[in-house]
Amino acid sequence: MSGGGRYADAVSDTSTASVTTPEGAASRRGVLLWWLASAVAVVVVAADRVRVTRRYFYVDDTQLGAFGQWYDIGRRLLHGEWTILDPGSWQGGNFLAEQQWGLWSPLTWLVGLGSQVQDNAALYATGIKIVFLLLLQTSVFGLARSYGASAPWAALAGLSAVVGGQTMYMDAPSWVTGLSGAGLFVLTWWMMRRHLDEGRSPWAYFVTAYLLIALGYIFAVIALVFLFLALLVETEWVRRDRERLVRVLGLGVYSGLLTIFVYLPGILTASVTERGSTGIANDQFLGLDLGDLAAGPAATGLSSVAGYWGPIAPAPLQYLGWFLPLLVVVGVALRREWRGLVVVGVVAACTLAMVLGPSVVGPLRYPARMLPYLVICLAVGFAVLATKAWPHVVERSKAAAALGLSALALWLAWSAQPDNTRWLVVGGLVQLAALVVMFFVSARGRASQAPGRAAAVAIVATVLLLNLQMHVARAAPLGDFGAPASVDRVQQVQDDLETGVFTVGDVYGLQNDLEAWDETLLANVWHVTDLDVASVYTVLPHRELASRLCVDLRGVTCPEAYDALFEEQADGSRIVDDMHLNTIIVWRGVDADGDPVEAPEVHEGWTLEVGDATWTVRRDDPVVPAGGVTRTIDAMVSDVDVRDTEVSFTVDAVDGEAGEVVLSRIDWPGYRIDGARQADPAQGYLLTVEVTPDDVGREVTVSFRPPGWPIELASAVLAAMLAVAWTGTDLVRRRVRSRAAR
Repeated sequence: MSGGGRYADAVSDTSTASVTTPEGAASRRGVLLWWLASAVAVVVVAADRVRVTRRYFYVDDTQLGAFGQWYDIGRRLLHGEWTILDPGSWQGGNFLAEQQWGLWSPLTWLVGLGSQVQDNAALYATGIKIVFLLLLQTSVFGLARSYGASAPWAALAGLSAVVGGQTMYMDAPSWVTGLSGAGLFVLTWWMMRRHLDEGRSPWAYFVTAYLLIALGYIFAVIALVFLFLALLVETEWVRRDRERLVRVLGLGVYSGLLTIFVYLPGILTASVTERGSTGIANDQFLGLDLGDLAAGPAATGLSSVAGYWGPIAPAPLQYLGWFLPLLVVVGVALRREWRGLVVVGVVAACTLAMVLGPSVVGPLRYPARMLPYLVICLAVGFAVLATKAWPHVVERSKAAAALGLSALALWLAWSAQPDNTRWLVVGGLVQLAALVVMFFVSARGRASQAPGRAAAVAIVATVLLLNLQMHVARAAPLGDFGAPASVDRVQQVQDDLETGVFTVGDVYGLQNDLEAWDETLLANVWHVTDLDVASVYTVLPHRELASRLCVDLRGVTCPEAYDALFEEQADGSRIVDDMHLNTIIVWRGVDADGDPVEAPEVHEGWTLEVGDATWTVRRDDPVVPAGGVTRTIDAMVSDVDVRDTEVSFTVDAVDGEAGEVVLSRIDWPGYRIDGARQADPAQGYLLTVEVTPDDVGREVTVSFRPPGWPIELASAVLAAMLAVAWTGTDLVRRRVRSRAAR
C-alpha cells in the first residue's frame, strides 16, 4: 500500500448538460451483470433477515396499518365501492386527509388488488417489501450511473442505499411508505436527470413524480423539494443555463400542483385534530446527533437514538455505510468533479440539517425518517468519486487515515453501547479486513481492473457485515403484535359480531395472548373484515372524540372509555347511540395501576358474553350502520338516504324557531349542506344540521368533499394539462429534428 496513487481514466466533465458513463465502450451485458450482482445481494440480505426472523417484514405498522389498508382498497376496487370517506370508521375514516392511504396511487391500487388473491398476509407483505427494496436498489444504481459512476461502484451504491440502518430496521419491516417513498424518490430523480441532462422525453418524470406524490408519504415529498432546491442552485449558480432553469421550474410547478392535490385535504383538516395544535419542539424522539452520525460506518454498532424502546436503540439505526471512511482515498476527485455533484451535495446538506433538527416540527415527527435520503446521497456521491479517483495503489497515508476513521467510528459506537462489545469487535475486524483486502486486490493485476475488484470486495463485505448485523439485532426495534398472517382466520372474527364495533382497554395485550386474536382485532387489522369498526388506525385523531374516549392512534383506550360510551349527556344522548355502535369488546387486562379490569356493567338493551380474553357486550336490537341521522332535536325528518359521502332527508316538522338534525358522522371540514344550515357539532364532534319552519317539506342534502376541493381538483387538472402539453411538445420537437436530420 505504498507509492503514489494513480486514478482511473477520467470521463467527460459532469458539469455539462449531458453526462456519459465512464465505460462507454464496455458492453451492456457487463453493466447488467453488475446490476444483477447488486440485486442478488439485496435478495440475499432480505432472505437472511427472513431466515433469522420469519416475520421480519411483517411487524408494527405493516401489520397493524398497511396491510389492512391494502386489503380494504383491493376489496373496494373489486366491488366498485370506491370512496374517500368511511363514516363507520369514525376518526380513521377520512381517507384523503389521512394521505398515507394513497387513494390516488395506481401503485397502491395494484398492491391492494394483489392482497386479494392470497391468504398469507406476512408472506405477501414480505414479497412486496423485497420488490420495493429492489426498486430502491435499481433506482440508485441508475442514478449513480447517470452521474458518471461505473457499473461496479454503482452496484455498491445500490446495495448500500438499501441496507442503511433506518431503511433496513424501520422502513422495511414496518413503515412501508417510507421504503416505497425512498425508492420512488430516487426513481423520480433519475427520470428527471434523463430529461434534463440526457434529452429524454419528460413523460417518465411525470409518471414517477405522480406515483411519488400520490403515495402520500410527506418525507419523500420533502426530499423532492430539496431536490428542486438543489437543481435551482446548480442551474442558476453553477451551470448558468436559463433554458434549463425554465424546465426545472416547469417540472417544479407540475410537482407543486400535484402536492396541493394530495396534501391540501390533510392540511385543511388538521385544525380539528390533535396534529393541528402541535408546535416546534425537540423531545429527541427518533432524532440523531453528530455523535450518532459519526458512528455511521459501524455496521454492527448500536445507536443512542431514543424511541419507543427507550433512550438507547436496540438496532443500528445510525448505520450509513461501512465504506464511508474511504472518502479520504477518493475525495481528491471532488476538487475536479464538484460541479457535477452539486445537486447530490445540496440534497445531502438539506437532509442532514433536517436529521439534526428538532424532532417535532408541527405535524412532522421523527427526523430519523430522513436518514434514507442522506444514505442515498452518500452512496451516489461515493460511487461517483470512486469511479473518478480509485487508485491502483493506495497511498499509505490515505490507507492509514481510512483505517483510523473506521476505528474511530467503531469506538464511538462502543461508547454509545459498551454492552455490544462482542459483535462490535467481530464486525469491526471484518470492516478493517475488508478495507485492507480492497487495497490489496486493487494493487494486484492491471490498473484498469482495480476499481472492479475493489467494488466486488466491498459488495461481498457488505453482505457479510449485514449477516453479522443480524446477530446484534435480529428484528426491528418495533413490535410484532402477533396478528394472524391468515386472512381467513382474521375474517372469522367477524362471524359472530354485529357491525358497529368499538374496542375498550389496552388491546396491545394481544401480543402476549395470541389466541385472543380469535376474539378481537387491533387497529387496521379490522379493515380485513367487512365490519364498520371505530377502533381503527389513524394518524389524524379527532381532538374532541379522542379526548372523550381517551383513544390512541390504534384504537386502544383507557378502561374508563366503556363508562364514557354509556354516560348520559345533558341532552339525554349517549355516545354509544350517537356512534351507532352495536358491539363493544372489552379487553380483560389490567388498568393503569396494574389492577385487573372489572367486568363491564351491562345496560338495559345489551347482553354480555364472556370470552377467555375479552368481554363482548352486544346490543339486543342492532341499529343501522353509522352515517345517517342518529337523532333530532325539535324536528322530525323522513326519507333518509345514506351514502358514504352524502346524506339526504326530508324535513317533516320543526318545533319552535329552529331544530337540529344530528348525524352519526364526524363533523370533518369539507361538508356542504344544501337546503339548510350547518350548526355547531353536537357533543363537539357530531355533524349537525340546523333546520327552521321554512325548511319543512324541503329535501336537505349533506355532501362531503375534501376541504379546498375546487383548488385541489383545479391543481390536478392543471398538472395533467401541463404534463400532456409538455410531453406533446417534446414529441413534436423530436419528430421535427428527426425529419431535419434526414
